[in-house]
Amino acid sequence: MEHIASRHLVFIVRRAAALVFACACAFIFAPSAARADDRVVVLTSYAEELTQRYAAAFERAHPGKRVEILWRHSADALAYLEREKGEVDVYWTPAQGNFALLRAANRFRKLDLDHRVLPPKIGGQWISAPDDSYAAFELAGHGIVYNKNVIEKLGIAPPADWIDLAGPAYAGKVQIPIPGRVGFAPVLIESVLQGHGWDEGWAALAGIAANADFGAVSDNVPAADAVVSGEKAARMTIDFFAATAIANGAPLGFRYPEKTTYSPAHVAILADAPHPETARAFVDFVLSPAGQTLLFDADVRRLPARVDLYASRPELPARPFADTSTGYDEPLGRERRGLVAGLFRVFLVDRHPELAELWARLHRLETAGKTSVELKLARVILSAAPISAAQQADAELREAFAFPARDPLPLAESSNRRASTHDAQGGADSPSAHGHHHDGKNGNESENRLHKLKYSTESRWAGIIDERIRLTRALLQQAEKQ
Repeated sequence: MEHIASRHLVFIVRRAAALVFACACAFIFAPSAARADDRVVVLTSYAEELTQRYAAAFERAHPGKRVEILWRHSADALAYLEREKGEVDVYWTPAQGNFALLRAANRFRKLDLDHRVLPPKIGGQWISAPDDSYAAFELAGHGIVYNKNVIEKLGIAPPADWIDLAGPAYAGKVQIPIPGRVGFAPVLIESVLQGHGWDEGWAALAGIAANADFGAVSDNVPAADAVVSGEKAARMTIDFFAATAIANGAPLGFRYPEKTTYSPAHVAILADAPHPETARAFVDFVLSPAGQTLLFDADVRRLPARVDLYASRPELPARPFADTSTGYDEPLGRERRGLVAGLFRVFLVDRHPELAELWARLHRLETAGKTSVELKLARVILSAAPISAAQQADAELREAFAFPARDPLPLAESSNRRASTHDAQGGADSPSAHGHHHDGKNGNESENRLHKLKYSTESRWAGIIDERIRLTRALLQQAEKQ
C-alpha cells in the first residue's frame, strides 16, 4: 500500500512540475503583444536633450512604465520600420514626408485628438493628418536672426521682414543657406516663396542672395557662426537655432517676418505597436499641457502645437495660430523641392559674384537718386523669377528635378501613393512618389528621358542667366553715363 501511495505521490509531483514548466514556457514564448504593457518603444531623430527630458517626465507621471528610445535619422527610419515590424510603438520626429508615406500605407493607429486645443491646420494648411492618424507635436518657425551689435554699428533698424535683407545696407552682411545642401533650407526658401508668391518671392530672394554668402556647405549645419561672431549682420534660419544661441549669451535678436510659415514635427502610434496602451499614454502625454510646456524648457526651446498655451504666454513673439498666419503648403513644397533647389543654384549661386556686383551698382545709382528707364529695367531683370509660375507647375519638370528619395518600403503602388498622399500632408520624398520607381525597359527609358530633360533645362537656364547678366550690365552702363 505504501508503494502505491508513493507512486501516486511521484505522479502528482511530476504533473505539477509539468504544469509549472508549461506555464513558464507559455509566458516566455508568448507573443510580445500578450506581455505586460509596461513600456513604450519610441523611434525618433530628436536629440537626447529633448528625448530624455520627455522620457523622464513621462515615467514620473506613469510609475511602472518606461520609455525606450531608438534613434534613427529620418533617412533610415522607413527602412527600419519595414525591417523591424511589430517592434516600434511610437514614431516621433520632424520628417513630414515619412509620416505621409506611412499614413498612405495604413501603418498608423487613429489618435484621439481634441481639435479645440490641437488645431489640425494653420492658415488653411494641414499640420496634422486629416484622419488623425498622426498629430503635430511642435512647430518650427522661420525667420531672421541678427547681431544687435553689428546692426547698431551699421546704424540701421533691425530687419523686420525678408525684403529688408535685400537693402544696400546689408551688402555682404547676410547669410542664406543653399537648399540643395542644407537640410532645413528647402522649407526656409519655400517660406519666402509661399508667403510672398512666386514672382515677388523670387525678387526678394534675388536681392537677399546678392547681399549674402551662402554659409553652410554641408547638410544640417544649424549654427549662425558668422552672425554670432559679428562677421555678418543677419541670417535666414529656424527659430530654435537662434533661441539656443541667444540662451548661450550671444548678442542676437530674432524676428518672425509678417509672411513667414511654421513647419510641424509629428507623433503617431504604429498600427502594429507591441505596447498599444502605453504608446497611447505616451502620445497623450507629449500632447498634453504638461508635455507641451516642456517645449519651453531651456534646453528644448520649441513652439507648441497646443493653441491654448499661447494665450498663457503673451511674451511669445510667435503666433502661428493667428488668423493672419500663412499656412505652409507642405505637399507643394515637397513636390517642387528639387526644382526650386536647381533654380536657386543656377540663377543665384553659380553666377553670384557677377550678380552681387550688378546689384551693388544698381543700389549706388538708386541711392544717388537716379530714376532712368534703363535703371528701372535693370532692376526688373535682376528681380525676375527664373521661370514663370506656370512653368514651375509642370509635373514633368518637377519630376526631372526631384531629389533622390529614400523609399525602401513597399508601401503602396505608385499611383495609389500619389493619390492618397497628395490629398493633404501628402506627397513623398521618394522617387516612386514622383514616378521614378520603374521596372525593366520602360523604367530605364523614363529615367533616361528625365535625365535628358534635366540637363537640357539646366543648359537653357544657364543661357538665360548669362543673357540677363549681359543685358543688365549694358543697361547699368547706360544709366551710369546719364
